[in-house]
Amino acid sequence: MRLVFVYGGKQLDCQLPESLISADADQAVMLHHGEGLSFLRVRRDHPAEAEAREALVASGARQSTSGEFVLRESRAVDWLLFELPKLLAQGFKVVGEDQLKQFRVNRAQPQLHVAVNSSIDWFDCKLVIDFDGILVSLKDLRKSLVHQTRYVRLSDGSTALLPEEWQQRLAHLFNLGEVSTDRVKVSRHHLTLIDMLLDEAESQETDELYRESLEKLRNFKGIAAVAMPKRFKGSLRPYQKRGLDWLYFLQEFRFGGCLADDMGLGKTVQALALLQSEKNRGVDTPSLIVCPTSALFNWQNEIRRFTPKLNMLAHTGMDRRRAKKFDGFEIVLTSYGILRRDIEFLKNVRFHYTILDESQHIKNPLSQTAKAARILQANHRLVLTGTPVENNTQELWSQFNFLNPGLLGSLNYFKNAFARPIERERDNTSASLLRKMIFPFILRRTKQEVAQELPPKVENLFYCEMLPEQRKLYDRWRDYYRAHVMQQIDLQGLERSRMYVLEGLTRLRQICCHPALVDQQVAPVSGKFDALNELLENVLAENHKVLVFSQFVRMLRIIRLKLDDQKIPYAYLDGHTKERQAQVERFQSDPDIRVFLISLKAGGFSLNLTAADYVILYDPWWNPAAEAQAIDRTHRIGQDKNVFAYKLIVRDSVEEKILQLQERKKAIVADLITTDAGLFKKLSAEDIEVLFS
Repeated sequence: MRLVFVYGGKQLDCQLPESLISADADQAVMLHHGEGLSFLRVRRDHPAEAEAREALVASGARQSTSGEFVLRESRAVDWLLFELPKLLAQGFKVVGEDQLKQFRVNRAQPQLHVAVNSSIDWFDCKLVIDFDGILVSLKDLRKSLVHQTRYVRLSDGSTALLPEEWQQRLAHLFNLGEVSTDRVKVSRHHLTLIDMLLDEAESQETDELYRESLEKLRNFKGIAAVAMPKRFKGSLRPYQKRGLDWLYFLQEFRFGGCLADDMGLGKTVQALALLQSEKNRGVDTPSLIVCPTSALFNWQNEIRRFTPKLNMLAHTGMDRRRAKKFDGFEIVLTSYGILRRDIEFLKNVRFHYTILDESQHIKNPLSQTAKAARILQANHRLVLTGTPVENNTQELWSQFNFLNPGLLGSLNYFKNAFARPIERERDNTSASLLRKMIFPFILRRTKQEVAQELPPKVENLFYCEMLPEQRKLYDRWRDYYRAHVMQQIDLQGLERSRMYVLEGLTRLRQICCHPALVDQQVAPVSGKFDALNELLENVLAENHKVLVFSQFVRMLRIIRLKLDDQKIPYAYLDGHTKERQAQVERFQSDPDIRVFLISLKAGGFSLNLTAADYVILYDPWWNPAAEAQAIDRTHRIGQDKNVFAYKLIVRDSVEEKILQLQERKKAIVADLITTDAGLFKKLSAEDIEVLFS
């Protein structure tokens, strides 16, 4: 590029040969070679010339030794599109841009034209992008999106800028659909994505089927009510009835759905009401229900209680039936373990509904359980879970890939487009788009939304003090691990030191619970254990029933010894308990059994313990969701008493610091799409130093 100045209509090159410059510098004049061989004498405006040079350099151009201004080739298009218009606004004039060959640009604002035609399972979208009469082919558009560049090549060879808001939406559409010459074919599941694209369109054409589908989808909260199923033994609360209506909305559109009500709000009841209604409508194809092994007995009880007219087969045990069809049964009930082992048989059976209870069991898309679930054949699919996302966004993809294959694209695409931006960059735009994509297919009601139908739940922090000998032991181990952990991190790095960090934190937590968990030679005294005994004494004196949770089975054994010594009867459940349901029934029905000791993991899912109205969490755990599930064992529908929960926390200890980290996590997981990747795994070196302080 050459920079010239215009004086009196004549061009003055900013880099004239020395022989043409006047020696009379004080008068600031220059001899200019005019037309032919004539010379003109002009008075130069040095400040204006300097300002122009500075503006050109500031735009990104660099002046070479020959006096010309040059640009890096990689910056040329950016400069022409963004910097040159700024220079024009400052009074610069450009000559020769129309002669460019390699770097021609089109600065026109594009217009998007969309036409949608519908079929039963697909929408066919014709896309036209027009830059002031110059079009872009879908082939060139896709190439730009694949390379994640904001530029697109037009049909005349020039380059144009694609609006940023279009880039993401078109990228999603192209990744989720099948692209041809001028059309994109997308699944019916992507109705909302097409609607978002139409919002950007200058003109649009849609057929009646598309408009009807969109209108129904937009108004799904007001869908038509279905009749309460006859032969259903029980009643549905209003929000449960709306859930049944929503399930039929999904069936009408042949969508899979995630019923994600808070724990205790009756997801099982809503699913059974659906199956009873289907039976009443003449459906005789069996439906498959898959649940954790620990929940099999509970499902059988609920089926007998609410839908006794439905024939149920428990596909469990060594002698389970292996017929090609499950003729004569409306419900086939099995566990995730049996699903994995029998998938070669089950995949050949066509079910009416496949319902996955506690669907977090397929949250790992690479697990054998998730792979088995995906190849089941069913007319309709449904998952039940109170926690569709526990630790990372990928869990959501796995469940929705079972429900509506292709809705969220491939796993690799989902990771790049959603998981990484949401979890690593806290990208609200990606999270918002993902929410909009899954919104029609997920129904979630919280206890707060239906609070009038539930008893109040009161949660309390109960702080304890360590006894002197306990504090000495704690301080000794804390000082040891603080020095060695930080040294280990310095030597090995944080990632390679996490197991050592976990060892140290676990030991400190055990000392908070009871020193005997670490060193049986020390005096068997614990401030927290004393506090528990006091709480139990008060609760039992008032004739209440209480659940006591601990992560440490050895801690539960210490509590058992104390109860045995005091001749207090109790129920007990940990991961090794064989008669699980018998323990539950003892506690629920026997008025003399007023204490239930439960390990946190063993009691995490599928327990109904509404006889209790007190819950004690003896030790805090990393994941607040696990603690909430423990409390909700008693805070379920059918509870007619206030529920009080106590979390025992030792002051000035690692427990108090864990509590602070939990509060940080709760703020993140309050949204459906969590951006937390697991509390312990996300600890930084600074967090670890605080925990050992």
